[in-house]
Amino acid sequence: MGKLTRFRTIDMETGEIIEGVPVYIAPKIKLREGWFMGFQDAFEILAKDQELQGENYKVLLYLLSKLGFENYIAIPQKQIADALNMKKQNVSRALKVLVDKQILLEGPKLGRTHTYRLSSTFGWKGRVKNLAQDRNTVISFPYDAK
Repeated sequence: MGKLTRFRTIDMETGEIIEGVPVYIAPKIKLREGWFMGFQDAFEILAKDQELQGENYKVLLYLLSKLGFENYIAIPQKQIADALNMKKQNVSRALKVLVDKQILLEGPKLGRTHTYRLSSTFGWKGRVKNLAQDRNTVISFPYDAK
C-alpha cells in the first residue's frame, strides 16, 4: 500500500490544529432513462427455453428497450410491429407466448392499448426498495421453461 499523506488544518476561529487524510466522495449518480437491471440466472433460463424463438426474442428485446419505471410497458402492438418490421399478428402471438410464460404480466388496458409489466424475476427498472417488495410477492419462480 502507498504512503498515506496526512494533512493539518487550522481552525481559524479556535486555533485548533485538525489532522486528517483526504477523502474523495464521488457524486451520487441518478439514472433516469436508458437502463434496467437484469438477473443473470433468469437470462440463462430464457436462453435455454426451446419454445422461445426469434420473433419472441425480438419482441422481448424491443420491449426491454422501452421498459418504463417500475417495469411498466405500454406500447401499441402496431408500433412494435412497425419498429420490428413484423406483422401485427406475429407480435400478438409473441406477446401471448411471453405472457403465458409469465415473462410479461398483463396490466390494464389504456384505451385500446394492452399494458404489461416485466416480471421482476427477469429484470427491474425502478426503486430498489420496490424491487424487494415486488419480489417478495412472488411465491415461487413464475417461469416454467419446457
